[in-house]
Amino acid sequence: MHGTRRGAAAAVAAAGLMTLTAGCGLDEESGSAPAPSPEPTLPFTADLVSDETAALARAGGLPPGDTSGAGLPEGDWRRCVAPWTGYAPAADAADAFESTVTGLRQHDWEIVSRHTGRDVTYRTLAKRGWKLYARYYTAESAGWTVSLTAVEDGCRVPEKVRDDYEDPA
Repeated sequence: MHGTRRGAAAAVAAAGLMTLTAGCGLDEESGSAPAPSPEPTLPFTADLVSDETAALARAGGLPPGDTSGAGLPEGDWRRCVAPWTGYAPAADAADAFESTVTGLRQHDWEIVSRHTGRDVTYRTLAKRGWKLYARYYTAESAGWTVSLTAVEDGCRVPEKVRDDYEDPA
């Protein structure tokens, strides 16, 4: 009889807990749990950002670019930066740059700022803890360059390097 009381007490406690938690995580309209996400959210790493940026640049009409970061100073900060630089023919560069920015926006990059300077068009975009600094240099002396530099939030990039990609406005 003593064991029966404990069993009954446990059943009452469990029923009380079920009552308190009923509905948690349930879709109120259908009464069922929400469907799991079809794909788990992967960490948005420098490699993924680099691959996405390069693919969207190509899809936007830009020629293959350099993602190596060659010529940049050494340091741990390079792990949180994903550079892309390319040279586009003058006749196609402006349209390809804007098409690339449109592609980025279609892939959840949000425009944070836009600015046009003398010979440079700037777009700053953000996504999942990263800022993407997009630049289009219109001066022929710059070689009709397009630069897409993604930097993870909190990354301590040397000032000299940061000055090369940030929008001065």
